[in-house]
Amino acid sequence: MPFDNPAGDRARRQARFGKSAQRHAAQGTPAPSQPKVNGSAQQKHAQWLARASDAERSGDSVEAETCRQYAEHWFRVAHDRNDV
Repeated sequence: MPFDNPAGDRARRQARFGKSAQRHAAQGTPAPSQPKVNGSAQQKHAQWLARASDAERSGDSVEAETCRQYAEHWFRVAHDRNDV
């Protein structure tokens, strides 16, 4: 009989009420205290400027402006930390 599967019934109930096994498994792991950033602020500034120039060369002025704004953010972070 297709209805003799209690594990399947449990999975359907959990899905219906917004519970999942993945969420329960992740509760025991501690969250990182700081987000991981690859590279220094000065390196991130240079990377975003390079992306901005690539976007400008490809003709995407909106993407270029977005990248310049990110570059400015990382410049300010580097300046606040006295990395520059």
